[in-house]
Amino acid sequence: MTDPNHDNNANQSRPRYRLSTVAPSSLYTFSHIFQATTAQSDFFTKTTLPLVRNLLDGQNALLFTYGVTNSGKTYTVQGGTRQGSAGILPRTLDVIFNSIEGLHSDGRVRVSTPHY
Repeated sequence: MTDPNHDNNANQSRPRYRLSTVAPSSLYTFSHIFQATTAQSDFFTKTTLPLVRNLLDGQNALLFTYGVTNSGKTYTVQGGTRQGSAGILPRTLDVIFNSIEGLHSDGRVRVSTPHY
């Protein structure tokens, strides 16, 4: 990327950018920006572990990934094959299955009959 206000080529006749006249539909802010070198474990701890803790406390949780093709979403979610490269999904399952001891039901289940 280059600074559009910096003239890298004085002989260039056409503008390098144009301002949009369309107002943005939404403004987005970021609470954290991760470097490309961020470890999977650090990313999980900062983004997903708080959601998993809330889930184990009975809250709802949703993790949404969004990005262009080939931006790393699958690797972030699934992870790699090297030691320590597990993504957020296997790490989440690990935390859940290692945390549910004592959280299971007392066996009383209410079954409702559907009314069609």
